[in-house]
Amino acid sequence: MRDIYDPPPAPEHDWATPQSEPLRFTRSDLYCLVALCALLFVVSAVGWREEPVLAFATAAAGLLIIVESWLTALGFLERMPQLGLKARLLIFVEALVPWLLGLAAAVAAILGLFWIADRAG
Repeated sequence: MRDIYDPPPAPEHDWATPQSEPLRFTRSDLYCLVALCALLFVVSAVGWREEPVLAFATAAAGLLIIVESWLTALGFLERMPQLGLKARLLIFVEALVPWLLGLAAAVAAILGLFWIADRAG
């Protein structure tokens, strides 16, 4: 019998890295990515008039969010290739919504702080 200070030997594992698989996406998936990035840059360009640095930071953070969500959605869709275009688009949007709400809240908070600082000074 063994106790916690004398554990049994760990089982042998194969620690070889798995083979990488190619990223598979459809033309509509790529169009979705381009449309989301274009929308982000349009919103950032509109925000540029208010605060250029904030517009740049929002564009950079939004781009990372869109690409990460797009890749996550593609990983999910790899396991469900039979889904139609509408379902694929819905999955992309569902992957983005929480991140974009958080980014929008952060931008609104920063703009609110700028507004308060302008009115107080």
